[in-house]
Amino acid sequence: MPTLETVDLWIQGNVLDRSAWDRSSEKSIATTQATRNLQRWYPAVPLTDELLAYQAIWELQGMDPALKFQKQGVKSVSEGEDRIDYLDRNKVAPDVREILGPPAFELIEEAPVILEGGRLV
Repeated sequence: MPTLETVDLWIQGNVLDRSAWDRSSEKSIATTQATRNLQRWYPAVPLTDELLAYQAIWELQGMDPALKFQKQGVKSVSEGEDRIDYLDRNKVAPDVREILGPPAFELIEEAPVILEGGRLV
């Protein structure tokens, strides 16, 4: 099982854009949250330092105040003629999604509906 120290070593040696990680004083909480989320979203996949690193950085980047607005359901903010539109931010880090594919909660939503018997009119 990966630890904070092994994840930190992996990040230092492999991630170029690690500013959110380097600035954070909450690395242990980010790693714990990433572990919990990945275990929930990918229950059959063993966790590695790489997967935890990508997700933990993604969690820390989500601390941005603008991203907090998104979590609260804010779609846009405007002041005078300036306007900011917020798109939905994915819960799963893009690198994790690229490696593992869609998470379990998306696969459940995409399950086909099976109609047995009868016919459509």
